[in-house]
Amino acid sequence: MLKYFFISTLLAIIGIFAVAGWQGKTFTQPPLEIFPDMVRQPKYQPQHTSDFFADSRAARQPVAGTVPVGYNVKGYYYYNGASNSQDVDRSNGFSGATDYYSTGRFGDAYGDGVPVPVDAALLERGRQRFDINCAVCHGRTGAANGIVTQYNLVGVASFQDDRLRQMPDGQIFNTITLGKNKMGAYGANIAVEDRWAIIAYIRALERSQHATLGDVPKGLELEVKK
Repeated sequence: MLKYFFISTLLAIIGIFAVAGWQGKTFTQPPLEIFPDMVRQPKYQPQHTSDFFADSRAARQPVAGTVPVGYNVKGYYYYNGASNSQDVDRSNGFSGATDYYSTGRFGDAYGDGVPVPVDAALLERGRQRFDINCAVCHGRTGAANGIVTQYNLVGVASFQDDRLRQMPDGQIFNTITLGKNKMGAYGANIAVEDRWAIIAYIRALERSQHATLGDVPKGLELEVKK
């Protein structure tokens, strides 16, 4: 019985060494790999051919509409008119500048006002980005009734509260960028242009819930009263 125990132990030790190997050692022959290293995984190297695709190329054409990082897309609301061959500020939406547009601050003070023209295109972009990034917590109308509040997340801020309605735009920008309390930082996920678009849309949401007849353009008052 003891004989079989020693044989089993020896085989187990040999098996462990066979699987683990000796890291850092050099061999003249390729080692036996039970689990191949990632460096030798089945994959295509750059500029290599492929037997799988009809054109024999491993590299595939980009999806239609793909834009290289750092390029401007003409026709988008944040297009700055610069040449795609130039290294320009704000071209990729994550500027490291220290101006108000990029930080929401003037020195140590929060600024107020959206530093880009607010039009229908900006508000529509803001609505899209808000619904993707913000509505899950703050709700579609900014009333702090997003889906996560149904799963016991408390402390979500309502944009319909006077505190946030009176908060400077720059402070909201700073909160989006760096986060606050339970809200994580979105500065690495939401481009500078989109942060201002979201703020413009938030202001529209606030206005929609607190508008008065005095906010209605002249000529439309009678229709509203009806």
